[in-house]
This record gives sequence, C-alpha cells and structure tokens, in this order.
Amino acid sequence: MVDPVARPDARPADDDARLLARLVAGDERALGSLYDSYGAVVYGLALAITQDPPTAESVVTDAFADVWREARSFQRPGATLFAWLSHTVRSLALARRAPSARASTAQPPAASQLALALERLAPVERQSVELAYFGGLSRSEIARALGETEVTVAVALRSAMERLRDLVTPPSSHVTPRMVANV
Repeated sequence: MVDPVARPDARPADDDARLLARLVAGDERALGSLYDSYGAVVYGLALAITQDPPTAESVVTDAFADVWREARSFQRPGATLFAWLSHTVRSLALARRAPSARASTAQPPAASQLALALERLAPVERQSVELAYFGGLSRSEIARALGETEVTVAVALRSAMERLRDLVTPPSSHVTPRMVANV
C-alpha cells in the first residue's frame, strides 16, 4: 500500500532539483509540474489559514506566480521547493485571512496530506506548528500559550519542520545548491 503522506505529487520522476532548473530556464511546463506536485497540499494550507475557498485559491495562484517570477533567486541552502512554496503560501494567506479566521487556529481538512503528516508529530511539535503556521503566533506567544519555554518551542518547531519535510517529500527531492549546480 502507498503511504498517502509520502509525497504530495503525481510526478515522482520529476525531482525538485530538475524542476527548479526548468523553472529557472523559463520552462512554463515546469510551473504546471510544480502545481501538479504541490497544488493540492498548499491549497489545503491556504484554506486552513484563510477559511475561505476563493481567498485560498487566490493565495495559491499568487504563490505560484511568485515562485515563477523568483525562481532565479531561489538560493536557500537545505530548503526545498515545497518548503519555499509553503512559506510563500503561508505568508500570503496570513496577510489575507478574514478577521474571524485570525481568531482561530484552524487545522487543514482531515483528508489533506498535511493533516495526516501533522498527526504523526509529537503533541508539542504539532501544537507549535499549528499555532505558528495556522495561528500566526510568534515563538514567545506559542511558549506562553503552551506553558513551555521559548527554547522548547524553537526546538519543537525545528524538529517538526524536519519531520514534516521528511513525511511530505522524499529525501531525493531535498534540493541543495550542489544539486542545482549539477543539473
């Protein structure tokens, strides 16, 4: 049986390093491949944050446009295309969410791959991620909310992001500068 959280895409042969190289080269089909690979999961993230399907769709569209425009400047050691795209979606969604959604710490839809991956985290990791990414709280605010130290929250967030990366993308898709240079 295939693990539903192993990778949020339908094109495993098109790894992120090659996909990034195609984006940088201006290959419009690469943008379609990127959307096929990650569109559903980042839409789930945008919807969880904005609580509004039209706004979530707009956020995702704008995020993919940003990635397309900025592909040449993507030079974040250890970061993946998925992490970059997710961060872009999160930032745009937090800026656009409705006032009523700002008051809640909504979770992604139960069927989404992100929700399944979040369920695999330790409780403090999951709560920290939910408060940070879906609630927009800072580390100090999360620490107060959970009754933990900021160091504990920082470690939990870092650990959670590493585990989520591993759950959502296989090791072969983790883009490094050396991989991009060799494409």
